[in-house]
This record gives sequence, structure tokens and C-alpha cells, in this order.
Amino acid sequence: MKCLLIVLCLCVFLIGKASTSHIQTTTPRSSTTKKPNMPVISEEDYLKRIEELTAGKTKYGRYEKMNYLALADGSKMPVLAVGTALLDPRLIKYQIGAAIDLGYRAIDTAYIYGNEKEVGEAIQAKIDDGTVRREDLYIISKLWSTFHRTDLVEQACRASLEKMGLEYFDLYMIHNPMSFKEGSDPIPKIATVIQYSQHDYLDAWYGMEDLVNKGLVRSIGVSNFNSQQIQRILDKGRLKPMVNQVECHPYLTQERLDNFCAERNITLSAYGVLGSKGTPADMKSSFTPVIDDALVKVIASGSAVSPAQLLIRYQIERGHNVVVKASSAAHMWDNLQALSFNLDKLQVNALNALNKNKRTFTFKGMGDTHKNYPFSSIF
Repeated sequence: MKCLLIVLCLCVFLIGKASTSHIQTTTPRSSTTKKPNMPVISEEDYLKRIEELTAGKTKYGRYEKMNYLALADGSKMPVLAVGTALLDPRLIKYQIGAAIDLGYRAIDTAYIYGNEKEVGEAIQAKIDDGTVRREDLYIISKLWSTFHRTDLVEQACRASLEKMGLEYFDLYMIHNPMSFKEGSDPIPKIATVIQYSQHDYLDAWYGMEDLVNKGLVRSIGVSNFNSQQIQRILDKGRLKPMVNQVECHPYLTQERLDNFCAERNITLSAYGVLGSKGTPADMKSSFTPVIDDALVKVIASGSAVSPAQLLIRYQIERGHNVVVKASSAAHMWDNLQALSFNLDKLQVNALNALNKNKRTFTFKGMGDTHKNYPFSSIF
């Protein structure tokens, strides 16, 4: 198993320690997932966090007016999703539980986050206590890079579904277009050199299409793909991607990619929308997070909203799904308030003008030599 920092730099937005669950080139086996090292907190602080999360529903109530986006296949996707990357596994039950209690209905997860079991248990607990039904939720997951060979796609999907205790995913995406050597190691290396697969994301896409036919997933999509890679799928595949999930914020507006996807009725899902301020410096490019930008603060203050609410609303105004993570009930509730106001065209344009084409996550040194590295293209 490679170190947490290496895994995080490659996965999208990003990602937690890779699971050591062994999906081999034949059949998946179950095993325990090695958890990332968590910061040491006192028992008192731990109990306070649990108390704050469990009290959220009583303190804030439930946000009843979740907005939805219509995907090209007719399904509806909640505009706001709670992210699960890097959540403390000791608190996931309470964090996901609080999110559902407060009104979140979309949950974004992935094999590589290494917490599928915990997230699945948290979801099931809220179904069991009558808070929601399975059909009320929109569960998103992603296919990892070592499973791009067509016959491995279904095995990987079924293994993730089994871990989460689910019968289907609402949306299943190829996590990134770079294909790694098949096997149990999620970041296969010889010395410091990543071992790539002879297979390709198009091979993975053919397997993704079969998942829809078999009812294991409702919709399929991609993540971190550029326009040329999406066009190749459109040219060669039977089904088109419903969603492309990418880093997006005022420093990286993705305007050309957004227009490309919109013209083809592909919905953009945005991650890293607040600038990933809490992500350790080793895992990202070094520049001031957009949430601390002076203009962002001025516009937020003038609108009587928080910078986080402003940045989330900015994505919503552009027709995007938004994946945002929060570890406390207070922040979850604050983020939900982005659904309760609008920005005018001048405000959106002012935020657009901050574009620097700056990526927080470039995957540099972790796949940037791959033939399908997505960020070599202009868009």
C-alpha cells in the first residue's frame, strides 16, 4: 500500500487512502480496508463532535426544498451532494446521518476513498430508522483506474455495491481517464514509476454500458475527462456520459469544457468548489484558496451570505451539480442555505472574471506521463 499522500494526489478531489480490498483480475475477494491515519483528538472532543452532529436535526430542522437537475436519460440528480473523501471513519456514521437528517439526498463516494463500508452502514441506518427510503437517495460512486479492463468493471461495481449494502448506484463514473495496471494495488509501481495498463478508458466505458443494461447502475458518467476524451466516448460508445465531474471554482471556471458538455446535454458536476482550503499543502498546488479571495468576500458580504454559500451558489447558477464536504452539522446547514437565494448576472460575471485556469489538483507526478492524462488538452 502506498502512502496516503500519494493516493490523495492522484484521486479526484481529493481522495482518501486507497482500499486494500482485493479485486483481482478474476473475482473479487472481500477484505478489510486499511484506514488513513487520523489526527489525534481527545475523547472529550470526539464526544463533542458526535453530540454536535446528532443534535443537528433538532437545532436546524430539515431543509425541504432540495433542487434537482434533469439528466439527459430522464433521471433527476440533486443539485447538492455531500462529499465523503477524507472523512474520519470514526465519525462517518454521524456525519452522513446528520447530512441526511438535514436534507441532503445525494452522497458522493468512491472505491478509492476507502470508506464504502462505513458510508453504506450510515445510509442503511437512516433507512432503517425511517428518515428516508432508498429511492429518496441519490448515491454516486466511481470506478478506479486499475479496473478499466472491460471484464473487471462489473466485478468492481458489484464489490462496491456489496460493501455499501446497495442493489444499485444512481450514478457510477470512471474516476479518471488514466488506466493503471490491473491487480490488488491501487497505485501499482516499480520503484517510483507507476505501471500503466495496456487497456484504456474506452474499454472501461464498454463495461460501464453493460452495468446499465444489468440494472446495477441507473446512470453512467466520467470524472476528470477533457473534451477530446468525452468526444471519443460519444463517437465509439453506445451510451453517452450523463455527467462529467471536474474541479471547478472561480479560479478554474471550466467555461469551454462547460459549454462543450452543455451542447451535448452532459451535466457538469463540480468538486473543489471552495478551493480545498483544508487539504494539506502536499496534496495540492500552492495558491490562495478561492474562498479567501478578496472579491469573493466583498460579494458575499454585500449579499449577506457566507463566502462558502456564495461559491456554492455560483455553481448552481451555472447549472452544475455541486459536491461539497462538511464535517459539522453547522457547516452542512450553512451550505444548504445556498439553495435559498440567487445571484444576478453581474455577480456571476464578476466571479467568472477571477478565472486563472489554476488547478488545485493536477495529479503531477501521479499519472501526468500517461497518454490519457487529461490536463494536457486546453479543455
